[in-house]
Amino acid sequence: MSNKNLSLLFTGQGSQFAEMGIDFISKYDWVKERYTTSSKILGYDLLEAQSDPNLLNLTQYSQPMIFVFSSIIIDLCKDYFIKNFSKIILAGHSLGEYCALYFAETLDFEEMLKVVISRAESMSIVSDPNKYAMYAILKKENLKIDEKLLGDGVYLANLNSDRQVVICGLKENLLKFKEHNQIGKFIPLNVSAPFHSDLMVESAKVFNEKIKNKIFKKIEFDLISNHKLINYKNISEKDYGKQLSLQIHSPVLWSDTIETILKEEVDAFIEIGPKKTLLNFLPRDFQGDKLSFCNVKDIENV
Repeated sequence: MSNKNLSLLFTGQGSQFAEMGIDFISKYDWVKERYTTSSKILGYDLLEAQSDPNLLNLTQYSQPMIFVFSSIIIDLCKDYFIKNFSKIILAGHSLGEYCALYFAETLDFEEMLKVVISRAESMSIVSDPNKYAMYAILKKENLKIDEKLLGDGVYLANLNSDRQVVICGLKENLLKFKEHNQIGKFIPLNVSAPFHSDLMVESAKVFNEKIKNKIFKKIEFDLISNHKLINYKNISEKDYGKQLSLQIHSPVLWSDTIETILKEEVDAFIEIGPKKTLLNFLPRDFQGDKLSFCNVKDIENV
């Protein structure tokens, strides 16, 4: 397998669930320490927060939860990936981009968790599950959804595949749009803010200010950003913070990201995160391996 190319995909917000990480804690003593360290940095018990349905889907809690969980799988499997594949290309969906940067060792665990906390706090400025919403649309075949169709107050947040896009905005605007546009199946997402839209511009400014003194290390992997498909490998590490700030309020160009990766003749995709979501967005004609690393059993099977 050492002559093959691998793409690692890192899941974003919305994939969280109450029991994530429990199977790893039961199997590995160092994972218990990871959660203890994380709880000290966060200022609250992370596992208790996960089990609280009132906190699980709130931005300021769910983002650190997902990052900590994903970091465990990264640290368990990274040596295996590097040993068994000749080239590794990284990409993360929204929050997943931070997991990809952690894999690439641009910051150590504690420093990256602090950056994720800064992001979650900044984005929670406009976090209100009673006011904002996001919908995935499983669109009708051959239908193009763009800004011209959306109208005022409804934003195109994610272009996930030729079959799915995500919209966001004020709940009342989204409900009106849904009623007047029978363009597919609307699925509400477990998030509390209008991510990756103009409504997040102020959050991006706050985040940029919070991390302006953070010193990132230059990465050696190809890592495709959600924002304009920029490869972190091709920009200065001094610009990583700016890139992450822009990512907060710009659409996630996920389908274009996958197309970019496929041009590198990738033989396998492995998704890392609490739940398998991103593998569902791969082209139907992809013939390589598709694996999810979401729990202990997934890893042991490989």
